[in-house]
Amino acid sequence: MALSSTLTSKGQTTIPIQVRKALRAKAGDRIAYTLAGDHVVLRRDEGAAGLAGALASNKGRGMSWAQIRAAAAKAAAGR
Repeated sequence: MALSSTLTSKGQTTIPIQVRKALRAKAGDRIAYTLAGDHVVLRRDEGAAGLAGALASNKGRGMSWAQIRAAAAKAAAGR
């Protein structure tokens, strides 16, 4: 399914509802753009809030802060 929207003179556009639903994006959410050759990949940018609870289990028990930061960065990169 090809979707499109119009770019305004200010460089703004409306993200089609089908895309917003697929991303589970709502007003106030941040959108991340990744350039990939001649196209762009959009994703909802969860930022630090997306990691909430990621280290709440006992899995991190006994890890150093450096190990915890590395695990959090790896988890965020995989999203």
